Amino acid sequence: MREKLFILIAFVLVCCGIVSGQAFASRNSSTATVGQTCQTCLQDGQTDQLTGDDSPGEQQATGFFKKMRNNVFSYLQQNVPFISRVYIGMGYRSASNPDTTGESDCSNLVNAITRNSLIGTDYDFAPNGISSQDLRENCQYVSLWDLKPGDLIFFSKGRRHNIIYHVGVITKVLFGTVHFVHASSNYGVVETVSGSETWRHYWGKKLHSFGRWKPDVFIKKSAA
Repeated sequence: MREKLFILIAFVLVCCGIVSGQAFASRNSSTATVGQTCQTCLQDGQTDQLTGDDSPGEQQATGFFKKMRNNVFSYLQQNVPFISRVYIGMGYRSASNPDTTGESDCSNLVNAITRNSLIGTDYDFAPNGISSQDLRENCQYVSLWDLKPGDLIFFSKGRRHNIIYHVGVITKVLFGTVHFVHASSNYGVVETVSGSETWRHYWGKKLHSFGRWKPDVFIKKSAA
């Protein structure tokens, strides 16, 4: 039992090292490089690492991770933190797709990160609408304590705090502290952390809710 546990832990560390080490030493702002960087980041991380004459323990570990990776939300949890880094530093531009223009607004950014986090998987991403309000309607509510990478964070304005006008994607949650990537009209694509100065003075006051994609925005690809 102890031997199997060690094998499982070692496999997790190997997978994390492979994904985190890929493609982020530098970033070219050209649109071709965005797609190439996303693909490079994911292709090795989604390749089975235990091949050949595996021991029974290794075969069990392989089966476990294959099963885990078949869940679309597991793909997002694994890949969003890395894919989102490709976009950090891009400029802000309303109604722009970052994969084709190299600039983005908040909702197009969230869509691009989610879509590219599913490269090489069994799923396509097809949300109903593109605005921040549309994305809110494409999500189910989730609490702070249940947040995971790939979930969304929404901000609102108005007298009743009911007009959704901004959205970001969660990249990390640690003991209630939330990291999210978003496209700010003033600073472009940045990562913000709850509890930071900008959070205390602005974003924290505008926070509306957290959301997790509804399953029906993901379409399982047909077998060839």
